[in-house]
Amino acid sequence: MWLTISNALIIISAIFTLVWVQQTELSSIFGMSHLFLLQGDYLRLAIQFCMYSFLHWGILHLLFNSMFLYFFWNQLENKIWKKWFLFFFLWTTLFNGIALLVFTRVGTVTIWISGFALAILSFYTLLLYERKDPEYKWWITALIINILIGLSAQVSFIGHLFGAIFWGIFYVIYRFLSKR
Repeated sequence: MWLTISNALIIISAIFTLVWVQQTELSSIFGMSHLFLLQGDYLRLAIQFCMYSFLHWGILHLLFNSMFLYFFWNQLENKIWKKWFLFFFLWTTLFNGIALLVFTRVGTVTIWISGFALAILSFYTLLLYERKDPEYKWWITALIINILIGLSAQVSFIGHLFGAIFWGIFYVIYRFLSKR
């Protein structure tokens, strides 16, 4: 079936990104920022948590991430079952959103789909390591490079780093609950 959870998330991300690219004034609503938290507007803050994880900065970012996510999301979804994958996405979004609010400067607007890609990359690397597949070494290198990309001016280091950190937390939860 072509409409997996992974592919549905990519389609939603493409729609949100295309609307957002056309309406840049909506960045304070869609992108994660401190605005609504500081105003005490928790409904709009909740909307930010739902929206920021689907956004890209532009069409090229959307295309490159979509290709990566298409290949790895679907593989990961097949490896950890559909219910775990959706759980993984939701908890990674929540974890990273809180990290962005705690560790970024007030006034910073962050989009986050790349952070989720890093979480997937990290989790997939650990699965390869667990299976003693030598490819895991390549994926560790790719993971480090992608975290370091977060040090560039237009990329969220916090988003990338905490996306990668969450995999460890999720992996422990996943292993604990899957043994039950």
